[in-house]
Amino acid sequence: MPESSLIRAISVVVVMLIIGYGWFPIGFSRLKKKGTEESAARKQAKLQAKKYSIIGAFLYMVFMLSLVQLFV
Repeated sequence: MPESSLIRAISVVVVMLIIGYGWFPIGFSRLKKKGTEESAARKQAKLQAKKYSIIGAFLYMVFMLSLVQLFV
């Protein structure tokens, strides 16, 4: 992983955006299939997308730090 903190921050934000925008349609469609109202499903899908993007960013950082330790 590059030494620049700015590059690290940008990469974490990009990972969070990819996971969040990727999970929202999946969660929304799952909730709609379960019979949840559209507005409630949209709110719940947003919360799920935020939660999974934070978890994904955490796992990404752990993975990157572990990868760096292999080469140090």
